[in-house]
Amino acid sequence: MTLPQRNGVDALERDGIKTFTNIMKPELDDRTYLHLHLPSNNLQALLISDPTTDKAAAALDVHVGHLSDPDSVPGLAHFCEHLLFMGTEKFPEENEYSRFLAEHGGSSNAFTSADHTNYYFDVKAESLKGAFDRFIQFFVTPLFSPSCTERELLAVDSEHKKNLQSDGWRIHQLQKDLSEETHPYRKFGTGNAETLKGAESSPGGRNVRDEVVAWYREHYSANIMRLVVLGKEPIDQMADWVIAQSKLIPSSGRPVPAFPGHPLSGRALQTEIRIKPVKEIRELQINFAFPDLTELYLCKPSSYVSHLVGHESEGSILALLRKLGWARELSAGERLGAKGFGFFTISITLTEEGSKHSEEIIQLVFQYIDTMKKAGPLEWIYEESKNLAEAFFRYSEKTSPAGFVSRVAGQLHAYPPAHALSGPRVMFEMDKQSIADVMERLNPANMSITFINSDFDTTGWSKAAWYGTEYVVQPLSDTLRQALSDIKPNPQLHLPARNEFIPSDLSIRKTIGEKETRPTIIMDTPTIRLWHKKDDTFWVPKSQALISFKTPLAYASSKCAVLAQLYVRLLEDALNEYSYFAHVAGLSMSVRTNTEGVELNVGGFNQKLHVLAAKIVEAMKNLKVDADRFKAIKEEIGRSFKNFSLEQPYSQAAYYVNYVTQEKLWTPEEKLQVLEGLTASDVQAYIPSLLSQLHIEALIHGNTEAEEAIDLMKMIEGILPITPLPALARDMAVRTQLIPTGTRVTYTRAVANASEPNSSIDYYLQLCDATDDLSRVLSVLFAQIAREPAFDTLRTKEQLGYIVFSSAKRQTGVEAFHIIVQSERDPVYLEQRVEAFLAGMKTFLTDLTDEEFAKHVDAVVFKQLEKDKNLNQETSRHWGHIASHVYDFDLNARTAALVKTITKPALLEFYETHIAPSSPRLRKLSVHLRGAAAATAAAPAGAESRGAAAAEGEVLLQSEDDVIKFKHGLLLGRAPVPARSVVELSVREAAARGGAKI
Repeated sequence: MTLPQRNGVDALERDGIKTFTNIMKPELDDRTYLHLHLPSNNLQALLISDPTTDKAAAALDVHVGHLSDPDSVPGLAHFCEHLLFMGTEKFPEENEYSRFLAEHGGSSNAFTSADHTNYYFDVKAESLKGAFDRFIQFFVTPLFSPSCTERELLAVDSEHKKNLQSDGWRIHQLQKDLSEETHPYRKFGTGNAETLKGAESSPGGRNVRDEVVAWYREHYSANIMRLVVLGKEPIDQMADWVIAQSKLIPSSGRPVPAFPGHPLSGRALQTEIRIKPVKEIRELQINFAFPDLTELYLCKPSSYVSHLVGHESEGSILALLRKLGWARELSAGERLGAKGFGFFTISITLTEEGSKHSEEIIQLVFQYIDTMKKAGPLEWIYEESKNLAEAFFRYSEKTSPAGFVSRVAGQLHAYPPAHALSGPRVMFEMDKQSIADVMERLNPANMSITFINSDFDTTGWSKAAWYGTEYVVQPLSDTLRQALSDIKPNPQLHLPARNEFIPSDLSIRKTIGEKETRPTIIMDTPTIRLWHKKDDTFWVPKSQALISFKTPLAYASSKCAVLAQLYVRLLEDALNEYSYFAHVAGLSMSVRTNTEGVELNVGGFNQKLHVLAAKIVEAMKNLKVDADRFKAIKEEIGRSFKNFSLEQPYSQAAYYVNYVTQEKLWTPEEKLQVLEGLTASDVQAYIPSLLSQLHIEALIHGNTEAEEAIDLMKMIEGILPITPLPALARDMAVRTQLIPTGTRVTYTRAVANASEPNSSIDYYLQLCDATDDLSRVLSVLFAQIAREPAFDTLRTKEQLGYIVFSSAKRQTGVEAFHIIVQSERDPVYLEQRVEAFLAGMKTFLTDLTDEEFAKHVDAVVFKQLEKDKNLNQETSRHWGHIASHVYDFDLNARTAALVKTITKPALLEFYETHIAPSSPRLRKLSVHLRGAAAATAAAPAGAESRGAAAAEGEVLLQSEDDVIKFKHGLLLGRAPVPARSVVELSVREAAARGGAKI
């Protein structure tokens, strides 16, 4: 390991700064780490020097969260988090931080949890110092300006309203509400306008700004903060300016907040909470009260227990429940509530039939727990888990810098510096007594049941305060108590067998020579096109195999689409007991349908990848549809179709943009209608038809040689004899429908959920043909420049809603730009504000200085050329080019080169032609989803223009029939055309086996 220069460390220690460098890290981690403990304010920081990184990041985690809110102002910690972004004494402009990041290829975020508040950003590596200067001021001299305070209060309120119809938020808060009355876990952490203003109306209350300033000064103390900074500078150099600025953070010496007692105690135990969800959901949760097990991290006793309870192989709880037709999924594990207490939760996703057997399912769970307890902690099981955990850590790769520093900043509170990275991941030593103690906590006297079922009759039930969740609390039935007091062994339940997928060969076969920038075709026949790239960057014993089985029968009709979806889910279900062993051993699989066929993805440790792939393909060919499993899978898929209309309005608006502009897109309603009439025999009859004619296109990337990749594809060809598709059908793609020049389309729909207060708009502009490089690059540059002012104007200043974002949008053959807003305001008003913003972009672009314009150009260059951080990222990038059928592997490099030639006048001309709302050449589609608040409010000014009489060039779509008729009159965009000939991208198979290029 490369350590900081000794003289640099000595100098720090002479200043009284405690340093530590011996940090356990992954084998391939080439970064240098230095842990610091500042004497002036007791701040602890971890500095990370990575000379190869092109993106820097920093995070600061404060060990305080919403459990420390004053009782009179719920949500104050969360509100404080929002306000820290709104300007500091050194940088008073409220959007200075976000603007600086946007101009330098960066981003930021933050979150507030029960006892942590975490802030983080990433930025182009060369700009770290400037970004850090702006960031660290949050914790030195924030302004909390009155104007921002009022506006951000509305943002918090909008964030809360976004979650009102989210079952996850509703259930979690209700469980908190019903916990032990004296415990702060009950607090409402998000807050809303009512709670944040509530303090003002109480006797002797202060205004909310005074409250948040006082709370910040009391709770934000350097000694309970942990800072992580990752950059490319030498660590000694980084230490100079990080220390100089971080020592300015004040410290009161306050202790980390502690929360004695347990929220799941007293009246909260041995109860059953019944909940009626918004979506069609059936779930059973068994929650056990656990202590804070962080200090036992060397053993991780709960990991041993969750490994067994959550196992899915033959003999497991889930395998038996699936066999009975009662459940689809099961998860089990410990979670920390806050410092001092935790929970162990077993969550079971039920079928409709399973929801009728909830008490029998609980008994089955305790039968398995009893079996596990009687077996006691077994060394071979622990060693399997320990060895796998070590392998996962040893060969873990770099990830997103922002996510990495955010995670590690939180970990620094829980683990000593030596184990800051490895603490939550490695199982160091077995402690049988600790494991046995954890097992003993899984007992009926220590639990609470939550039963979530959309079929419940809620007559006479209560409604929760914050989300209006319908619920009832009742004691466990006498029948269940009696059954749990006398658990009998179940011969169908037993511990898992030894895992044959655990790799024994983790050797890395490094290549010598010049790095390849793209995969190469090494096999090209009428039935198979195989792309291959040997990993020459990350050096991990892993590979990814993405295999597309192309057939028009997967999406030819809504019936075909549903049959294909049933097929792949039945396939995954049939393989689950086998593939779960592979999953545990670091080898994942997924099978999905898309508009072109069926896509198989197998990835992880490469030694036994071919074994799993062969098993999957054999099952694809030989699947026998079990009638009982068909019933369960049909129910699951039907539920997903029904629940689509209950998703967030903004996600539905984005879907309907695709529905209008995509050549073929079967709606959930259409698919549900087809699904209802399908039988198991329909799927069985469909399988040979689906596989009768195929073209396989595959990418194998990683620690796999070319000859091994060819052998894998020939093995698949041997298992699944293939009749080739006609050449014309091999590169089929769903094309984009072109909005005519000068046409403004508005598609309005009501949000189906009558209780959803939010509306949404997706304002979409078609800009140019994707093959027009200059126009495409102009669209990318405009999206880069518009991103921060769109957020600042529509979200921060106008407070339209919590969800506001803009971005470029690529579809087959077309480049577009869109802005999404979710709000309680009427979509007509939202469109007026979006168009006012876009009209104002003319002045914004005109006023950009040459220096500001150049920063945005540099940000585009940086994003286009940003390095892949791990093998999966590189695989995904290459597969994106392959799946598009364009094979334009040089696209990013070409964009980066071309954007440097763009002038401001050229961008203004592009804006005037394609984006300005006044342009006669505008090609606009605006999807309006109208929620309950907008439906009951008075129509905004200008709404009359959306009536039946459309202006010239304006198209109003108010029904699905309107959409269908409109689409019938549209031209189709360009089909994918390869950027380079297949011959240029190929090597002969014989040459590939020999390693030589031609």
